Amino acid sequence: MKRYIVFLKQVPRSTKVEIDAVTHTLKRSSALTQTNPDDLYALQAALDLKRDTGAEVVAVSMGPASAEDVLREALQRGADRAILLSSPAFAGSDTWCTSTVLAAAVRKVGDFDLLFFGRMAVDGDTAQVGPEVAGQLDIPQVTSLVALEGISENHLRACRRAGTVIQHLETELPCAVMVSRENGMLACPTLSGWRYAWKQEIVRWDETDLNLDSSAVGLHASPTKVVSTFVPCQGKSLRWLANAEELRLAIISEI
Repeated sequence: MKRYIVFLKQVPRSTKVEIDAVTHTLKRSSALTQTNPDDLYALQAALDLKRDTGAEVVAVSMGPASAEDVLREALQRGADRAILLSSPAFAGSDTWCTSTVLAAAVRKVGDFDLLFFGRMAVDGDTAQVGPEVAGQLDIPQVTSLVALEGISENHLRACRRAGTVIQHLETELPCAVMVSRENGMLACPTLSGWRYAWKQEIVRWDETDLNLDSSAVGLHASPTKVVSTFVPCQGKSLRWLANAEELRLAIISEI
């Protein structure tokens, strides 16, 4: 049986998020949250492919207990089961430490054909986690996915955007694909899906379950160091011009 693993992240719904003065990381409890938009399109791509292949879709999220909401939404939309990677040891992880945890989760889940990631998260905009997980697992990756064109027992056919060019390619399985909202349209959630989601158990794994040393993950193990954060201030100087002649003179003075 084929298996697709989809990774989803809980992100702030608003840009008004507080920053921890000591760690310089987001205080995620200070804002309403949602599922990262690109991740929902990654889930939809997996579910669309599931209809043709009968694969199992496993939703995975790394975060605090509140990230269960993200997984409930994934179950509501059609995922078969859900796993929450949650531990105080994971707090403050940068993209590298996050990819370490996610790769360990993939190994624990077992055999798989495809990993689905959103292209990037709106609270970081790095687009690094998916490729880093693929690198840690030493599998091919398809970035900037435009469409999945077909899948066989051992290969995936897809097209991706490379600048202004659309590339058509075939890669061996297993592999990872990075999906964005240009990949398709989201199906509407259903009441029956909601009922199903709330009946399902969400499995929880921590660093012990993943055979990870707590010293290898989290803020202290992250090679990315945020030295400081600040809100940029932009001043504006306004000048009212009474007629076209004043506009002409103003333009000349700026040249």
